[in-house]
Amino acid sequence: MSSSRKQTRDTESITFRLDRQSLNKLRHEAAQKDVSINTLVSQIIKRHGEWHSNAAQAGFISVRKGFLTRLMEKLSDQEVSSISEEIAKKETKDFVLLLRNEYSLEAALGVIECWIIISGFPFRHENTDTIHSYVVQHEMGRKMSNYLAVLYRNLFLEFFLKKVHFDLTDNAISFVVDLSKET
Repeated sequence: MSSSRKQTRDTESITFRLDRQSLNKLRHEAAQKDVSINTLVSQIIKRHGEWHSNAAQAGFISVRKGFLTRLMEKLSDQEVSSISEEIAKKETKDFVLLLRNEYSLEAALGVIECWIIISGFPFRHENTDTIHSYVVQHEMGRKMSNYLAVLYRNLFLEFFLKKVHFDLTDNAISFVVDLSKET
């Protein structure tokens, strides 16, 4: 096979029986997202394997956004930073290992992106060579931005990354990670 040819993923066909109401919901969602039902179901199954099948075991629960935002507003900036640092140091490695079966920078970045997608936050991820740039619009206040920045900064320090830049607003966090070896 020539190197210019596109590699295809190894796939198989399978047939499922679904109740009509569930299938109609899938059709409606696929139309809204302008994707085929096959693509939508593949995305659902992929997210299940990447996240939903193990997230509860790793300590994640579903909580309403408004509740969490209001709760965080009751904390001081120092309390938010302290809690975030404690979680980063005590829970993040186990969480990445459980979801990806390895603890590497690539696995950690994959978990971060998967969490962003599962949370339904609008985001952008661009990468060129060794630079990964993220913008996440969480709409949950400055303290959530601070929480995420401290959490991710501690995670990146575990991998000895020092070329990391964060920019926080009241509703978004952006960060740039440079994976190149520092001299």
